[in-house]
This record gives sequence, C-alpha cells and structure tokens, in this order.
Amino acid sequence: MTDAPTDPESVVSSLSLPEKVGQLFVAGFDGTRPTAEIEELVSERSLGGVIYFGRNVESPEQLRTLSRTLRGFVPDGGPPLLVTVDQEGGRVARLSWGTELPSAMALGAADDPALAARAGAAVGRELRALGVDVDLAPVLDVNNNPDNPVIGARSFGERPGRVAELGAAFAAGLQNGGVVACGKHFPGHGDTAVDSHLDLPVVDHDRERLDRVELRPFRRAVDAGIDAVMTTHVAFPAVAEDAERPATLSRRVVTGLLREELGFDGLVVTDCMEMNAIADGVGTVEGCVRAVEAGCDLVCVSHTPRTQRAAIDAVVAAVESGRVSESRVDESVRRVLRVKRAYGAGSVDTPDERDAAATACRSVARTVAERGVTLVRDADTLPLPDAPVVVYEFEGDRGSLVEESTDRRGAFASALSTAGATVNASVLAPGDSPPNPDDAPTVVCTSDAAANPEQAGAVDALVEAGADPVVVATRNPYDLAAFPEVSAYLTTYDDTPPSLAAAAEVLVGDRKPVGRLPVTIPVD
Repeated sequence: MTDAPTDPESVVSSLSLPEKVGQLFVAGFDGTRPTAEIEELVSERSLGGVIYFGRNVESPEQLRTLSRTLRGFVPDGGPPLLVTVDQEGGRVARLSWGTELPSAMALGAADDPALAARAGAAVGRELRALGVDVDLAPVLDVNNNPDNPVIGARSFGERPGRVAELGAAFAAGLQNGGVVACGKHFPGHGDTAVDSHLDLPVVDHDRERLDRVELRPFRRAVDAGIDAVMTTHVAFPAVAEDAERPATLSRRVVTGLLREELGFDGLVVTDCMEMNAIADGVGTVEGCVRAVEAGCDLVCVSHTPRTQRAAIDAVVAAVESGRVSESRVDESVRRVLRVKRAYGAGSVDTPDERDAAATACRSVARTVAERGVTLVRDADTLPLPDAPVVVYEFEGDRGSLVEESTDRRGAFASALSTAGATVNASVLAPGDSPPNPDDAPTVVCTSDAAANPEQAGAVDALVEAGADPVVVATRNPYDLAAFPEVSAYLTTYDDTPPSLAAAAEVLVGDRKPVGRLPVTIPVD
C-alpha cells in the first residue's frame, strides 16, 4: 500500500480483513537478528507487533538496529510495527547490560510514589531510545500469597492501596518517558500458588473481595490514564462465565468488567497464548480466537512460528464464517492504530539520547536499591566485625519461566569485597553442605529458599553447628519463614548489582537500612 491515510478510521477502511487481523497479533522470534518467519509475518501478514526477550538482546546498538530492521519490513504505507518488551526490573528484565531497575517490591519497600514515577520515566526514556514502544509493566498484582511461584517480588507488595499508588505512579512515569505502560495481570495473579505458565490457577474469591484487593490497583491505574492492560490466564469463577475459564478468554471479564465497569478504553493485551494454562486447555490457536471474541485487542504468541501463522489464519477464518464479527476486529484495530499514532511507533531516538537515558536509569536504580534494602531482623550482629567474612552462595537458575537465565554465582561475595570486606567465598551446589564453621562471621546469600530446600538446609546446618549466620535474601523476602531461628536477616528483593551493593554496604556499616517490608513474612 502507498499513500495510506493516517487517521485510524480511514486506515481501518483501507485494510483488508487479513491485514486487520494481522494487526491484532504480537509475535516473538529467536535470535538477535530477524528470522525469515518474523520477516514474513511483518511484510506479508501485517503483523501488529513484536515482543523482545533476552534471546533477542545483545547490546544497545544491536537492539536499535534490530528495531529499525524489523520496521523496515513493513510495506510502504502500512501501519507501523509496535515493539514490546518485559522490562519490569529485578529478575524480569530483558535488557541486562546494567541499566535494569531493582524489582517492583524494592520500590514497594522504598514506598515513595515520586521515586516510582522517576523510575518509570527513566525506563521509558531508555526504551524509547532503543526503538521500543510498549513496556509490559508495571505488575499490578497484589502479592498476598507467600507461596506464589511466579509473581513474588515482581509485585509492589501485599497492601492494595500502596500497590495501586506505586503502580499508577510507575505507569505514569513510563508514559511520560514516551512508551506505553501495560499493567498486568488483570484481574490479578497475586493470590495464586500455581504458575499459569505451567497450569491453570483458580482464584475463587467472591466479588466483594476482588473489588477490595485484586481490582483496586487496576481501577486506580485505569483512572490515572494507563494505556494498556494485560489479561491473565487465571480463572475467576465469581466474575467469569464458568469456573474454569481463564480471564483472557472471558467476555464477562474483558468486556464486561474491564471495559464496561472499570471504563477502560485502551489496549487489552493477552499474556502469551502458548502458556500451559491456555495451551493445555482449549489450545493456543482456538484460545486466540476466543481471546478476540472476549474483547482482547493484541494477542501475544511469543515462540512458535507455525502456531503464530495458524492463529492468525484461525481468526481470519472465524470472521469469514461469521463466528466473529468484522466490527469486533475493527474495534481492536482502531485501538491499536490509535496507540501507535499517539506514541510515534516506528521512531528510534539518537545514541546520545540513549546514553543520557541509561545514565538516568543507573542513577535511579541506585536510589531504589539504597532506599529499598530492608533489615528485617538483627540481634546486634551488624555491622560485621573487621575480620575475614565467610560467604556462602548457591548455584541456581531462574525461579520461573518468565525470568531470564542468568549466572550470578559469586555476585554477592564480589559486592561485599567491593564494600571493603575480606571475603572467603564458596558456592554450594545442590546437595552440598557448608563445612563446620569456625569463629569467622558468616553470611549466607539465599535465593528463594522456600522453593529450594537445600538452601534452607544449609542455613539450618550452620545454625545447628553453632554458627550465627547473617542471611541475605536476594530474591524472595519470604525466605525467613524457611529458617525462622536466624538472628540477622536482610532482604534486597532481587539480585541486581545495585541491590547487592546496597546490602553489602549495610553489612559493613557504611549504610543504614531504611526499607520497610511491603509484605508479611509468615514466621511461627
């Protein structure tokens, strides 16, 4: 197409049905360069957007080039490509070259909406400079279930009012920084003990409880002008058509609750439709059709080219058969085009602008870490004495499929050494036991001990052998529940370099911890 009109209504009229359906899909791909499959989806199927993961990211300049190259596949006059990424902070950060923020829960511990807005703006400016249009953040889930395997420190905390305030502030900052904020996971993935990547969770609270807890942050974000909301593959019997229907596939949830009751008219984006909560139920392809029927605007298929093509074809066929009305598709295309136009999709800023944005990100990350690190318990153990310190860390990988695989073994020992301590460090593999302690001060750096019993076992072994270890929880603040007898416990909520540095400075006495727990740790 050439000389296409620019206003959304005229563009919708100019697109064929397959082109309109293509605009409703976001696809992922492998590698740091475009694959033939993603090029075909953009150039021949009018793909609406792409999603970046760590597998696509190598360096800032590579990512800028990738964004430009992908956009170059759009036919002349066609709607620009929407580039999306999960850059939440903490363990869910696809850009991992040192500008990632600490986790949302670290911001929750700092408990300052102005800081949350500043953090969002810094991330927004960097993403904009890299050619990214949408940040799939903030997480608006209220994490009031300590056994939640997939949200945890991705949430601002367990208090609905503070999650609402901090989430709305972060979203406003992102949008002021030039990218679309996408609050997730509607209506709420915080009170689950099942990861929807693996199975279908069910939240069976009544409507009064949902209004009071789960929905409150989303309502606040919608009222504050957030431009996108992501649905969750979690069943909510109190508000959906039936007890086992994922929210993403429920018209009562997407259109009735989010659109009509909460008054949201921005983009409704699905979580990845290849997650098991969908794939093992109705199936990904059929699920994509049902998501459009429910009222979703952008349908995300993150991994498999054959499934991406089949899903697009299935929605086209559903319209041609009369199962889905073309007007339903047109509604979503208008919203997609409206957001693309409002945020200048297709633009990439200059390297100088990216450098300035990266500097701002590093600065705000340090501030969040320093104000978020939390001393939960201390029986006159800290600061550590001026003596060699024994540090134990653990081998480990990502805690859930949403995280990137990163090897951070030895990172805390390095941070403690940088802070001035003399360190004797060991990394324990699963099944290893720490040696019998001597009189040296001992620090154990845990990472989700509740899900890794060998970590709790190592702490218990040290305590039983007469040591008095300082435990630093670097991912999950709930670790204390696994070894409630320890006398000194510090949590950082993530293992980003600024968070580890801030914790190390607390241990050596160079910094006073000021963060406050945004969750309750169930300790008997």
